[in-house]
Amino acid sequence: MLSSNFFRAYRKNILVGSDRIGMGDMFLVAMIRNAFNMVLPARTGEISYIYVLTSKFGLPLEIGVSTLMVVLIFDLVIVFSLIIISIIIVGINTYAVSSVSVVIVAAVLFVISLLILFYLSTILGFFLILFQRILKKFRVSEKKIIYRIYAKLLDINKNIKLIRRRGIYWKVYLSSIATRVLKFTSYYLIIYALLRPLGYDFKGLPYWVIFLATVAAEISAVLPTHALAGYGTYEGAFALAFVLLGFSEEISIVTGFSFHTIVLLFTVILGIISMIIISLPVYKTRK
Repeated sequence: MLSSNFFRAYRKNILVGSDRIGMGDMFLVAMIRNAFNMVLPARTGEISYIYVLTSKFGLPLEIGVSTLMVVLIFDLVIVFSLIIISIIIVGINTYAVSSVSVVIVAAVLFVISLLILFYLSTILGFFLILFQRILKKFRVSEKKIIYRIYAKLLDINKNIKLIRRRGIYWKVYLSSIATRVLKFTSYYLIIYALLRPLGYDFKGLPYWVIFLATVAAEISAVLPTHALAGYGTYEGAFALAFVLLGFSEEISIVTGFSFHTIVLLFTVILGIISMIIISLPVYKTRK
């Protein structure tokens, strides 16, 4: 999982493109962000990334928000494409779930994510025009908070356009692939280690089958029902996917709970260590 964090930090460092923060700094930021995401519901832990960039490294809010938006959309593109690939490799309707419908949904979401990625500034620009007309209609003063929000959104959209013009999307795309592949490979190895004592070998645990189960659990973390640290919803999604993919209910529940606990502890411990490091008086940031 550390290797996936490296590529996660690399792509964000490329997107930020500032001398104020280096790869080592961004690596710590990535681990802090991961820890908060694992603990807080509905991916609200992403806000920690923006907070650390602005409070610790003095970067403008619009850089944090714009880079986060681009990264999240890239993640959606990669995940949906991997879902389609995994189902094709595993086999259409091989298990007790309609793979065709899943492929169709994933394909539609993949196309939508791709369109949003390339037309993000245009989409935001459209809503900003509507926002501006509303402000003019009600004659909102520039001193009002809502007008300041509008001004900040303009800055965010300008930064998104700047990122696009820099021609770095291909680097972000490749690092996003590396991030996801390494992440789900580490998940696979953890699950293999848990099920090996029960007699499962690599042949009995196809990589793409395990991927489908873990990605279902990951998607559940986005839902508002995702509780503190994800306990309950994460295991439920994991167990349901495991059962549909042919595993027994008992193995699915035990594996889901054990897997989630291991990943949670590892991620939170690394996040705490990273927070301690950047909080030390001797930790110097670039000017």
